[in-house]
Amino acid sequence: MSADDELAELLAERAITRVIQRYARAVDARDFAAVRDCFHDDARIHYGDYYTGSLDETMDFLASSLPNLESTLHVFGTPWIELDLQAGEARVETYAINSATYPPDAEGRSMQNVSGTRYEDRFARRDGSWAIVERRNQRVWAHNLPEEGEPAAPVAGPGPIAGSGARSGA
Repeated sequence: MSADDELAELLAERAITRVIQRYARAVDARDFAAVRDCFHDDARIHYGDYYTGSLDETMDFLASSLPNLESTLHVFGTPWIELDLQAGEARVETYAINSATYPPDAEGRSMQNVSGTRYEDRFARRDGSWAIVERRNQRVWAHNLPEEGEPAAPVAGPGPIAGSGARSGA
């Protein structure tokens, strides 16, 4: 592989990785224009077994469902990118830890859903820009936890334990 080919591959992988990170940031910020920018106009999005739609339908779905949550947090790992520069296509698999905090119920209890999710994306480069043309995500595991707020700060102990290797004095 020539240095030019290697550079082109690195730049494509960087652009694709930035789209994935932009999606996470935009969903959590509820910046729907930035979410839309992660996809080509003809994209199809599949969220597990419960949702499939066009980009416009997905934007409507997100705009109506995300405000019903107190917060979300998407933490994506390093994507695995199988790139075909000549075709302007890539298959990308990314694992993520996601959390969603639900508003309090009638008894004042909130619930937090924490899940591990696999995102399988098909990217295309059109007019010089990489974006998603098909997204499938599948929850691998999930836990629902009662949201109990921030724990109290730890209380300072008596100091280093003798013999622990901690240095004393200044």
